[in-house]
Amino acid sequence: MNDNRRSEGAKNLRSFFDDQLHHLQILVSSLGHHGRAEDEALLTADDKRVIENFVDAANSKMRAADDYVEKLRDHVCALYRHILSVADQIPEPVDLNHDAFRSNPLVNALFVNAADIDRLFKTNADTDAYFRVHSQCQMPVVYALLTACKTEKSILGIGMLGEMLVRDVSQQSVNFSSHKLHTPCASHAELNMALKKYLFDRIVALIKQEMASCIAAQACNVGDHAYESRLKSLANPEVYLSTLNDYLAIPAKLLRIDTAHFKLNKLGIKLADEDRQCANEFDIHELIWADNTRNIVLKIAYIR
Repeated sequence: MNDNRRSEGAKNLRSFFDDQLHHLQILVSSLGHHGRAEDEALLTADDKRVIENFVDAANSKMRAADDYVEKLRDHVCALYRHILSVADQIPEPVDLNHDAFRSNPLVNALFVNAADIDRLFKTNADTDAYFRVHSQCQMPVVYALLTACKTEKSILGIGMLGEMLVRDVSQQSVNFSSHKLHTPCASHAELNMALKKYLFDRIVALIKQEMASCIAAQACNVGDHAYESRLKSLANPEVYLSTLNDYLAIPAKLLRIDTAHFKLNKLGIKLADEDRQCANEFDIHELIWADNTRNIVLKIAYIR
């Protein structure tokens, strides 16, 4: 009899714990679903913010199209993620000063002499305006983006063939020009935000240029069917939005980043890996835009 009671008690106890465990699993599951729902709501809010910023910058008339947020969502959000990916590939800031010119191969290759660094800051409109508002005591270090153009050309020069000095050797000369500073700010965190805005603004400017060209080309080809032409016109927000989405379909066509390794002598001549001349050896990151323009880009820190 006692054994039966103990068996029945153990059975009831197991049943109680099974019920409690099941209840706990339901509770944890519901919390997980609630968290995912909140994440999705936040993501949707972020998507909408990105899309509205894009529409404001590109063409606010797109808001006349039905469900414009939903229609733009995939392409604009993909573009935004692509911009973030490109920005993440640009390395941490490098010091830009006289010491860096002597010790950093990249800085030494970008500038002819150290005085060019000071001249760049003094003649740049963005940094000049920033320096007038922020004193050296307030902002002893300034962060900024530096862009430059790289050109390569074949020349005949003097080179080494083994131990011999030889004339009229085919060489590749690399030159950096059109240095420009952008978005001066007070911290690395601000610079990261400024970099993303710089990339976004530049892409939007190229998009607006492309769409304006399409509108101009369409205006030159108006046929006799005026009503049909109006329906297909880019002045129609639905048509404009659809054409824009086609243009945004592959973000890498609007912007991509290339990384290349260089080994240059003091005259800017490319050297082979095995060449033992004194050389600057470094990596560059080059932005390639939809209009095929290219810019070297790096983040810099300048001690005033």
